[in-house]
Parts: sequence; structure tokens; C-alpha cells
Amino acid sequence: MGPLISKEHLNKVEEYVAIAKEEGAKLILGGKRPTSSDLKDGFFYEPTLFVDCENDMRIVQEEVFGPVITIEKFKTEEEVIARANDTIYGLSAGFWTQNADRMERVSRALQFGTVWVNDFNVYFVQAPWGGYKQSGLGRELGKIGLEEYTEVKHIFRNYAPEPFNWFGTK
Repeated sequence: MGPLISKEHLNKVEEYVAIAKEEGAKLILGGKRPTSSDLKDGFFYEPTLFVDCENDMRIVQEEVFGPVITIEKFKTEEEVIARANDTIYGLSAGFWTQNADRMERVSRALQFGTVWVNDFNVYFVQAPWGGYKQSGLGRELGKIGLEEYTEVKHIFRNYAPEPFNWFGTK
């Protein structure tokens, strides 16, 4: 696990962890800066795992961008899709299943720019990257990402001008 980008971001992650505890999430792992002497001067934070999380908790609803994972329970496929999509963000999502039909259904139903199935955080330069909702506008990488940098112009040249009568005029 590498360091976070800045002291400010490290403090933000610590704030989210404190809020999660206050809101009733149960800390299972991590939740603090490492104590080893070789990491104490950096912006390191231990991988952190919360359980007993509810969908309305900030730790579930907001993008922490830190080594924090939440676990929420669900009973049906429909419920988990609805809960996953019940956010203003939509950068990426991941899930595990061996059922090929479920892979297809859930992947299509999730409102995220990237959906990983049976893996997580796998990137390819050929694949577009970007989110839905408030997790971004447009795409990077891949052919679609390159098209973000283009300006397209349509030029029509008529070398034999005659009326087209597009609108049915005589």
C-alpha cells in the first residue's frame, strides 16, 4: 500500500473513518496510520475495512479515495443493484459471481463508468476510463478518450448547386 497524495488527503481519510464509526459502521481492520518507524513520516494509512454499513452512511455514499472498503449486506440481486446505483457518483464498481447470466444482467444494470467482474482495479490503455453522474464528464484512454481531444468539422461542398427541396417546397 503506497502513501496518499498529501497530508490534507490523509486527514480527509481519517475524517471519513471517524464519521463512519460515529454513524455506526463497525471497524474490522485498519483505521489508523501505520506505527512502524519507516512509515511514520509519510502520508500512509492502513487498509481499512468496515462492516455493518448502511447505504445512507457517508462512508458508503461518498468517494473517500483512500484505502477504505465497506461491506453491506443484501438479500436480492435487485436490492444490491438499487443500492449500488443509489449514489450521486459512478466511477467504478466491481462484483464477483460465477453465474454468466448474472454477470451480464448486473454489469448492464450498474450505473458506473467501469464495471469489473471477478476482479478489481484492472486497467487497460485501450479501454475508456471515466465515470457516470458526478464522477466525471467524458472519457480518457482508448479511442473514445482520444476523441475527447478532437474538434470535428463538417464541410459540405456543392459543386452543382440545384434546389434540394428538402422541405417539400416547389
